[in-house]
Amino acid sequence: MSRLDDEARAELAAIEEQHRLRTPRVVDSAQGPRITLDGVEVLNFGSNDYLSLANDPRLIRAAVAAVEESGVGAGASRLIVGNHREHAALEISIADWLRVPASRFFNTGYAANVSVLTTLCGPTTGLFSDELNHASIIDGCRLSRAELHVFPHGNLAALEERLRAFRATSNARAVIVSETLFSMDGDVADVRALAELARRHDAVLVLDEAHAIGAWGPEGRGIAASVGVAPDVLIGTCGKALGSFGAFAATSKAIAELLWNKARPLVFSTGLPPMVVAATRAAIDVVRSSEGDERRRRLASHARVLRSLVSGLAGATESAIAALIVGDDRRAMELSSLLLEARVLAQGIRPPTVAEGTARLRISLASGHSSEEVERLGSLLASHSSR
Repeated sequence: MSRLDDEARAELAAIEEQHRLRTPRVVDSAQGPRITLDGVEVLNFGSNDYLSLANDPRLIRAAVAAVEESGVGAGASRLIVGNHREHAALEISIADWLRVPASRFFNTGYAANVSVLTTLCGPTTGLFSDELNHASIIDGCRLSRAELHVFPHGNLAALEERLRAFRATSNARAVIVSETLFSMDGDVADVRALAELARRHDAVLVLDEAHAIGAWGPEGRGIAASVGVAPDVLIGTCGKALGSFGAFAATSKAIAELLWNKARPLVFSTGLPPMVVAATRAAIDVVRSSEGDERRRRLASHARVLRSLVSGLAGATESAIAALIVGDDRRAMELSSLLLEARVLAQGIRPPTVAEGTARLRISLASGHSSEEVERLGSLLASHSSR
């Protein structure tokens, strides 16, 4: 192991030289607007718990009840004996909520994206992916073995040009895949235009609503629902606005059944514990309610306020994700450290997570933040970013 260790240390040193060494901090509290980080209480603007549900008593009670009744493990993959009635009930709840015929539940958003893309695509498929799509989409594209066409971010003219070129030589399946709310910039895809391109070029539309589901649209059904678009497959996660864990594909009954048979991350993974699934069902009840509406209104208000206080933040006006683009890797981490000294967490993000020269602070707002806390963040950002 000595040679391997030496090589690993050399690689780590090279990463550190670029100011890109990643070291996790330890959270010693429940998730929320305030957390204890490495023993210090800080204002938390790093979490994707957009509706502040991760520590909600209703989710906790649902999880505890499921633990007491069903234990802590599913025991096997869902196709063996790990398909608990909680899983089946959740898939029905998701389909009802999102007004689709069926849904399929996965252990992670990563597994959901890889599963959907490898199930729908093969060597003859034309797969069209936005260049800023999440790593899980990128890996799903690679593993699908499809003919991959990456189009410039949000450039629908370029997408249409690639679709036309593909259709000129092939009548095979074409698939367009895009996030709706992009995770690092907080900007929103033109979902209507994507749907129209899919219709015009006989393409399947797959939309990843990971950062929008629960936090955006009627009943929290996402950006597509807010503009009246129904994609062929909608992918959502339960570990962000829903405050729990897992992910899903909302789709037709036929595609949901196909996923049972072809989605390797689903077929070959132990099912999530029933307690996690029960908490997710409880979260959906909150998200769909008038209380969910109020939490979304508060979240959008925080986003507008922050952007009024700090000029130049990337992201849509009402997006809970705001990015302060710094450019230089070291400067981004310095800004993050300065904020942390003031007991405010805003995570520095560097390549390869984002493109070269676009290192940034990625800020995540939550409905549970107070107006005063958002204003404090805005004041600190405005002060430090101007230096």
